[in-house]
Amino acid sequence: MKTWLAVVVLLAAAAGGVSQSLCTYAVPETYLEDLTLSFYYRHYDDPATPGPDISSGRLFVNYNTLYDSPSFGYALTGAGELNLLGLRLAGVTGQASATVRRYWEEGKPYFAFGGLESSWASGFALPGVEVRAGLGYGHFTDVTPLAKAYRIEAKLLQLNAIPASLDDEVLLRVAEIIGAAAEYPTVSELVAAIEGEIEAATGLTLDARALLTIEEIVLATGNKRYCGYAIQAGVGYELVDPRGEARDFLLTLSADGAVAPEPGSQLLLRASLSGPYNITEQYTLTLTASYDYQLNDTTTFRAEYSLRQVKPLGQVPAGDQSAAFSLTVNLGLADVSLQVTFSKVAEAPGWTQDFLISVGMDLSPLLSEWRGG
Repeated sequence: MKTWLAVVVLLAAAAGGVSQSLCTYAVPETYLEDLTLSFYYRHYDDPATPGPDISSGRLFVNYNTLYDSPSFGYALTGAGELNLLGLRLAGVTGQASATVRRYWEEGKPYFAFGGLESSWASGFALPGVEVRAGLGYGHFTDVTPLAKAYRIEAKLLQLNAIPASLDDEVLLRVAEIIGAAAEYPTVSELVAAIEGEIEAATGLTLDARALLTIEEIVLATGNKRYCGYAIQAGVGYELVDPRGEARDFLLTLSADGAVAPEPGSQLLLRASLSGPYNITEQYTLTLTASYDYQLNDTTTFRAEYSLRQVKPLGQVPAGDQSAAFSLTVNLGLADVSLQVTFSKVAEAPGWTQDFLISVGMDLSPLLSEWRGG
């Protein structure tokens, strides 16, 4: 239960807004979708020893869809990890949820919700599946337009196209233009509108390189940023019990948080707790967290954590947890990737550790230049 209390505190801090400049921005309608996939496998067989010396791999999948409007919203989330050993399935863990929200009054954060919650792990006989309904509080909003406005400002400063940072009012107007991109018939007209705001604020004329930079940022896909939170409490019913026991009526509590501390980063958190009336003695707790940070145009960092804990009545909690960290660097001729993964089941004495580093290089341009010289 200490873990659950820590999660609530962390979500509250996230919702409070690590970066007010981004998370105070709001749009009437938000739709975001994100899917990430990472995989590695290594097989090494020394003929001098019996059997393969190393043969293992992991597959990680994360999926998020979010829609929010003044009167209605829904969210789909999923995270899974698949472990392979000797080209055979060694273990699977995952969590998924689907929630529909109906706001009592347009523009207000109070809502009623209904949905499904599921989690599964190889250590349990069955996946856990629950149906839930209740009341909640919170909203989410897409802050990608303002994040792009900040990226435009940063790039123009690098190009010396503007002498100093833009005022907050100017950045907000640029964000509003980006957010209304569908209203502009062509990309050129959209860029021209942004150009007009910046030139009016600075008294300078942007050159072709600056305008091309603005166009690239506006057209860039991915790197969606959003902020907000949703806290939900209600009742539920077990459709499937992971231990194969009798199905129960449940008390449920969940919290979701999203923070964009700065234009290049995104923090996502989700926690869920459910159990019968004696929830402190018998419960299911799940937690997922992810953090993406784009250090610069060539370097990205990602961290992920997941926890699943099931406490049967009169027994100690059982479950599993995992953490993964990856750093990818594009060095022009070479792509360098580092990935570290830790995993642990409740009864294990310690953490399983995996470390992977890979380097890919294309030396063809240098070879052609050397031969030509």
